Amino acid sequence: MIKRFTFLLYLFLSISLTAQDSGKWSISPALIGGIFPSYPYSLKEYNPLLIPYLPVQYGNFYGEVRYNYDRNGTWGLYGGTSRAFGAQTTHVVTPQIGVVLGDYQGISVQFYYSLIHPKVEFNLTNNYVKVFNHHPNYYFNWSDLQFPIATVWRAGLSTQIFLDKNVKTYDLGPMMAFRNKGWYAMLTYFNPWAQDKDYWFFAIQKNIHF
Repeated sequence: MIKRFTFLLYLFLSISLTAQDSGKWSISPALIGGIFPSYPYSLKEYNPLLIPYLPVQYGNFYGEVRYNYDRNGTWGLYGGTSRAFGAQTTHVVTPQIGVVLGDYQGISVQFYYSLIHPKVEFNLTNNYVKVFNHHPNYYFNWSDLQFPIATVWRAGLSTQIFLDKNVKTYDLGPMMAFRNKGWYAMLTYFNPWAQDKDYWFFAIQKNIHF
């Protein structure tokens, strides 16, 4: 099943890339990570948790290669399309399909949505994975709400939700972020009011255009 789906994903990516009339390549390599002083479950084995993450875009095609993002010890390969519309307020929708390989093995459906306005930005990730080996299926959500406080600085809130049949986590915390034309950096402190579940999450990303 995994091999068949991997072939279908490869075919989908090939068609998506070939179908582009014009456009430029861009890659946005990132390092995402978490530091868990006392978080109580499996993330303790990956402390700090480091997540290499590589989005690739060409025209409307949008793909991702990532490790430790979907689950610890697991690769993710995703492909889909990204579309933006709107004038003063921009809406960006990015549906994707993918495969996960490694400790977890399965297929995935993912959807990104961003609302971008000069005075506010909202980002949403929804990710559902159908797992074929001994692990349970799961759902993951990341959301953040950002308010510009200076030319390149912003502040807001982030949430993470993870659900499977064994684990249910709901995390919330304040965030700070920096963004200019070439770089993005973010730091979130989740659950600062619960010292048995508090942890830090960070990301640094470079945008490169060809």
